Amino acid sequence: MRNDLDRIYEPVASDLEALTGLLRRELATDDPFIGELVGHVLATRGKLMRPALALLSAQACGGADEQRLHLAATVELIHIASLVHDDIIDAADLRRGTSTVNMLWGNQIAVLLGDYLFATAFDLVSRIRHPEVAPTIALAAVAMSQAEIQAVKIGGEPNEDEAAYFAIVEGKTGRLFSAACRAGALIAGAPPVAADALAEFGLQWGTSFQITDDALDLTSTPEELGKPTGSDIDTGRVTLPVIAALRRAPEPDRRRLRDLVQHASGSGALDELRTIVDRSGGVRYALDTARAYAGRAAAALDVLPASQAKSSLLDLAEFVLVRAR
Repeated sequence: MRNDLDRIYEPVASDLEALTGLLRRELATDDPFIGELVGHVLATRGKLMRPALALLSAQACGGADEQRLHLAATVELIHIASLVHDDIIDAADLRRGTSTVNMLWGNQIAVLLGDYLFATAFDLVSRIRHPEVAPTIALAAVAMSQAEIQAVKIGGEPNEDEAAYFAIVEGKTGRLFSAACRAGALIAGAPPVAADALAEFGLQWGTSFQITDDALDLTSTPEELGKPTGSDIDTGRVTLPVIAALRRAPEPDRRRLRDLVQHASGSGALDELRTIVDRSGGVRYALDTARAYAGRAAAALDVLPASQAKSSLLDLAEFVLVRAR
């Protein structure tokens, strides 16, 4: 899987390497404790999908100057900050196999570190000269915060409200991907039709990515996924596979599934929940839905001319589905 991404990222590989150095420089401090915190979160970064999409979008529109790295760093820092705060909300001990900030240093430090990362992100985006970039990123951050509040409010309610699920997924995940793509186009001087197309790509692709991730949480092993599985149920998140199963399952399974969603504890209960969701067609429904979103993402790029960067974006639309096979 990593090799697939390396191939897809090839047009912007040198920029992604430079990004690591930029992040370290921007977060550098004379305070050794803050330096330790920063070093910890940078060491556990993931696939760099948001900066990669920003960079590929800029390149697909003809390329941009050094501002592209400031944009890439901005969206990555917002993402990392949101994960630090998510781990507090979820009382998570591990992220990508490493102890979380809240586990090691407590919730207060984790909240403040997340704030520091957010503040640094908005310092970076303020240096980008295009007048529409900072508002684009800021609105995505607002949407993320609103969606997170809604997600916590809904909690582990075993409901069948697909509309609420999609609103949260688009807000928490899709909007930052969309903003990264739009901003990449803007700093490259793209016309509105191209910026709008890339924003649509990011929204559709990001939603597809999250739906697939939710399905994998129920079908993969920790080794396959690279993180603990069953975490959505453990933290009270009712995802699309479960929503679909609640709607499709026969009444006895629905009653049992509702009980498991609210009270699942231990591997036996999670295994039972997975079995009910799978035989009710919940996972298949979610993956079919993710495929439809990925298809719309790819179609949004039709207005762009052929380029290596566009090919990589189209490959990402396929990648989001391949990871679930």
